[in-house]
Amino acid sequence: MTLSAVRKPPTRYEGTLSNKRILMVLSQEGTTVEGAYAYMKQGAHDAPRWIDLSGTANAAGGVTLVEKFKDKVTGQFDGKIAGNIFSGTWRSPDGKSLEFTATAVGAADNLRIVARVASTGGDTKLKGLDIYRDQKLTQSIPADANIFTSLSNLHYDNRDLNFDGYPDLAVPVENGEQLYWLYDQAQHRYVDAPASLRDINVTHTRYSTDEIYEEYSGGSKYKGMNVYKYTDGKYCLIEENMVSGDPEKAKISKKKYPVSQCKAKED
Repeated sequence: MTLSAVRKPPTRYEGTLSNKRILMVLSQEGTTVEGAYAYMKQGAHDAPRWIDLSGTANAAGGVTLVEKFKDKVTGQFDGKIAGNIFSGTWRSPDGKSLEFTATAVGAADNLRIVARVASTGGDTKLKGLDIYRDQKLTQSIPADANIFTSLSNLHYDNRDLNFDGYPDLAVPVENGEQLYWLYDQAQHRYVDAPASLRDINVTHTRYSTDEIYEEYSGGSKYKGMNVYKYTDGKYCLIEENMVSGDPEKAKISKKKYPVSQCKAKED
């Protein structure tokens, strides 16, 4: 069965801001646009140092993006997307302006993901995924996981989970459990995610801090959010937040952990 995507894949742009090379990753849902950008150094292989972007787009292709670094507004992009080109003007909070232009790279390759599912004795298992690009089978991924969601709700997510600018792969198999693979651009294929990611139900991400967030709820009794930082190829729990009890007498618990004490599950 062919899986549907939760959201459109992000678009990766490469170009220049004034005379500096930039990399930009943008996702759009309706009129809402979000993502990040980073400066690219020639020959550098370090992970991008991202600056968060959020804003809106209109029907004519006009886009306004506010950039923030550590929650402080540091600039704004005003431009237009025409075909594969995103261009316009960047302005700093003090009024300085620079021209930018960027081209979408990694053109759409008609990605299709087919799940191999087996049902026996009332139990349903995901036995693997077949990855098709431009209608050609490019990879088969083995799996062996029980599926506790209805097959009609089986889908995949394409968030960038290791913040390299390329969409990764997650398949929810039950409430609170997902299977993950990271995209390796050098190999042009998905590889197994670190063991430290496997028990986390990722609900959203933040580029500028290399953090993933896991929100959970126990009905009206409690709700919470855990924050994990991606560092040195693993995901480290750095913050736990929980609110419990009735709203009038709610108890708030917050714990923080230094990355240096990371106890991530080893591969």
